Amino acid sequence: MSNNVQANERRQYYRIDDNAIFSYHVLNKEYSKVQDKADEKVSTAFEMMELFGQMNQQMGVALGRISENSADIAAYLKGLDNKIELLAQMYLFKDSDTDLEPQRQINLGAGGLAFGSDEKLKQGTLIAMDLILSTDLLCLHLTGRVIQSSNDKNGDFPYRISVGFVEISDAEVDQIIKHIMRLQSEQLRARRES
Repeated sequence: MSNNVQANERRQYYRIDDNAIFSYHVLNKEYSKVQDKADEKVSTAFEMMELFGQMNQQMGVALGRISENSADIAAYLKGLDNKIELLAQMYLFKDSDTDLEPQRQINLGAGGLAFGSDEKLKQGTLIAMDLILSTDLLCLHLTGRVIQSSNDKNGDFPYRISVGFVEISDAEVDQIIKHIMRLQSEQLRARRES
């Protein structure tokens, strides 16, 4: 089995409904990822969340070592971390000038995502997406091509847009898969406990 087939199977297997801070904009036809990255004006709010998420990942390693020695101290530190995260989110969204939207429901997979939209996008349209997965504070700047745009009578938005990722790095795919696996594991644990 070729590596491309294995990668496609892996991307399709990992998929979950999630809430995320998500925004997108349509790219022109002469899109170049390098050019778009150079010209992109990333909001201060997004940059702040991205930095916050990187710090969380770094601190997570230390917290894991602490929890091996003292579960009480680790639980306390995790509680403090949750408080700080909540304060950061409150600060982020109190400013109405931020171009980030509040959380919305998405269906996330390693190969793409689906989301509700007020506008119907044509198949093949390239879009740039900013995505913050709040449980990990994982911030991603992704590019995708619209695979399907359909009416959504049951959702909060009139259209459901399905997008396949374009030029996504293996590191970004791995980050998404880790996020999905963690959420799936939390859901299984919650089902067992209820």
